[in-house]
Amino acid sequence: MIKYFFVFALVFSANIFSQPERYTKGAENGYTWISMEDPNQFYSTSKETYLSSILERIRLTGEKYPEIESLSCKEDMKKLFSEGKSDEISMEDIVNELDKFYSEEQSLVVPIIFAYCYTIKKISGVNETELADYKNQVLEFCEE
Repeated sequence: MIKYFFVFALVFSANIFSQPERYTKGAENGYTWISMEDPNQFYSTSKETYLSSILERIRLTGEKYPEIESLSCKEDMKKLFSEGKSDEISMEDIVNELDKFYSEEQSLVVPIIFAYCYTIKKISGVNETELADYKNQVLEFCEE
């Protein structure tokens, strides 16, 4: 009898304390982003490293997602480069913006690539209404 109780307690606790889903539509999301924080290190570069790998993968492979092309930020990135503003933006700035983005619980399901695009759009000067529309489109995509 005690064995059954122990097994039941173990299964029950595993379900209660299970990790939130770290992927949305196969892409790492805000739960993954938050888990990159290392409270044991004074300064951790895991978020910067992750962002660098995203940018490098896009640059090298020209990775395209036809089903989400409308949610990309390619044009906003081109705008930043053409205006010479890209040199003024640090990885730390982007990390801070992503941290702000994921501070809202509803945003945690958003894949990191879309949170990154939201940040790029914000930095490139997209107005608040368009940013809110973009975020709503991304959230709808995540719920489909």
